[in-house]
Amino acid sequence: MTRYYPLVTFLPILAAVLLLISPDCRAQAPDALKAALSAAKSSDAMARRQAAEDLGQSRNPAGVPALEALLGDSSAIVRATACEALGVQRSRGSVAKLGSVLSGDSDPRVRQAAAIAFVFIGDAAAAGPLVGALKDGSAPVRHAAMRALGKLHAGGAVGPLASVLSDPDVSARKIAAASLGEIGSKEGVPALSSALSDSDAGVRNEAAKSLGLIADPSSGPALTAALKDADAGVRVQAASALAKAGDQSGLPVAYAALKSPDAMTRQQAAATVGLVGDSKGLAALDAARAVEKDANAQGMIDFARSQLKARLSLPEKAPLKAPAKAPVKAKSPLKKATR
Repeated sequence: MTRYYPLVTFLPILAAVLLLISPDCRAQAPDALKAALSAAKSSDAMARRQAAEDLGQSRNPAGVPALEALLGDSSAIVRATACEALGVQRSRGSVAKLGSVLSGDSDPRVRQAAAIAFVFIGDAAAAGPLVGALKDGSAPVRHAAMRALGKLHAGGAVGPLASVLSDPDVSARKIAAASLGEIGSKEGVPALSSALSDSDAGVRNEAAKSLGLIADPSSGPALTAALKDADAGVRVQAASALAKAGDQSGLPVAYAALKSPDAMTRQQAAATVGLVGDSKGLAALDAARAVEKDANAQGMIDFARSQLKARLSLPEKAPLKAPAKAPVKAKSPLKKATR
């Protein structure tokens, strides 16, 4: 017979084991930190780069001074890794030093790493250096700075970001439009409304999406005009943005886009209907689902249907039960055919 012992029987043994191994475990972190701090002074650039990465991953504030020192390293890859590590450390005390790197380092990779680090640190004090970086000579640095300003919800950056919407760099205009939406300030509405007339459909799409995030009624006229945009994606985004601001006049455009020959547009339309559609949207989704062949679009339509029904407080239909089969009568063994 198997005998079972209560868990409390083993607690003293477990405690003894932990007492034996815990000193080693406690020693591992200080030893690793000590090794990384030592490696940060190595003559080998790759060893210093690895040390910077290790110090960042340690999340130990004791490593911050060494990382800040590595910001002045002779190797660009070491300096960039030190920026990244300070971001991982979320070292708010390093914002000023990272700001100096962003504005003064000779290597654009390092400046880009400094801009990205500000996103992880999440300190509004970084907005000043990031706004300054919008004039950087390197496009990747400018793009990283714009994204960071959006993630930080830097209200003071609305004006500078709005000015980027006239930049000849299409990618810059897209990122600026998206960041203005993340900031969510009504001050950005006029610039975003103007961006709905941009020559690039991607910029117009981002502008409409951001106006939806801000959801200010003053963008209504520009969004209504965008319902006639040559690009179906822009039309759907405009319909969604109008609905988020309380104007459902664009919903028929979203319903019509469910019949688009482009699968991505159909997915976008289904997502929009799920978020802002009305009772007519359910019928439109049902009709679209009946003829949809693309697996991704089918999944989005199914999700949108459930989302819309939940929003409208409509119950899901119970699955139909198969009709019960009539019981088969067993033949009696006593009744045998006779000749």
